[in-house]
Amino acid sequence: MRSATPKALHRVCGRSLLDYVVDAAHALEPRRLAVVVGPSDDETEKELADGIEVARVAANVAYDGCAAVLAALTAWSDDELELDLDSDDDDDDDVLIIPASAPLLQGQTLCSLYRAHRSNGASATELVAPAMQDGTEDGTEGAIWFVRRSLLAPALRRAETPSVSAIGGVLRDIGHDVATVEVEDPAECRVVFDRTHLAEVETVMRARINARWMRRGVTMRDPNHTFIDWSAELAADVVLASGVVLRGATSIGEGTEVGSGCHLVDSRVGTHCQLESTSAELATIGDDARVGPFAVLEPGSEIPSATVTGPFYTAGPDAR
Repeated sequence: MRSATPKALHRVCGRSLLDYVVDAAHALEPRRLAVVVGPSDDETEKELADGIEVARVAANVAYDGCAAVLAALTAWSDDELELDLDSDDDDDDDVLIIPASAPLLQGQTLCSLYRAHRSNGASATELVAPAMQDGTEDGTEGAIWFVRRSLLAPALRRAETPSVSAIGGVLRDIGHDVATVEVEDPAECRVVFDRTHLAEVETVMRARINARWMRRGVTMRDPNHTFIDWSAELAADVVLASGVVLRGATSIGEGTEVGSGCHLVDSRVGTHCQLESTSAELATIGDDARVGPFAVLEPGSEIPSATVTGPFYTAGPDAR
């Protein structure tokens, strides 16, 4: 990524890549959840919610896929993890491996993958996009696996390449069944490696967010040019014009019309308002207000209900 920010903490639609992945994993209600960080990556560890274990790759170990998974397995003690490639225990626990920068992966897809893995009786099952069967040109699809826990560590240690994808070949070579499940939407397997991929997944995520709100009764005049963060909240019968940007925890009340050129950050807008070319940050707009055009609401601003501001209005925290 050529960035001082750890890759998993880069943001898509106002949320880190890692947050999307952790949410998808939570859909399975896992008994334990661990995130692997690099030897000096304290920033990612600080961002993790309570209940998520941290595994750190040792400073003297090459930081690759196999090393990352092996580091995660250190979260379990040896008496919980049998290192036996000849194991054929149907009651063996399963480990899910997901790249930390695959934000388009959805929880329902992981649940379907797990059901398939348990029903096919395979030692390992990989989620693949159709193009992955014969390899891909850009290499942006990630290794997403369910593997029997007792087989995982020894398979990784025998792998001739540092990629998690080598698990399949090792297990097949010694006679274990390895299955694949095709994902319906190939974008779910997309992993962010650089800024180009980041822009691509943001486009897909933005389309998902917009479609979700339109299904809930929000009108968008131009969905391709409407930008809504994951954490924004919109009521029914909200109308958004082209070029609207809603960032952070912005909320819009029922029946409000947000006109072109509005940029709202962490702001609350009441019901049946009309906004035109308005910029607001950490501001509150009461019901039935008319704001703009070209209004600027600074942090802490409060516009009372039924106020009509007129053009070029500027408000600070002391405005009433």
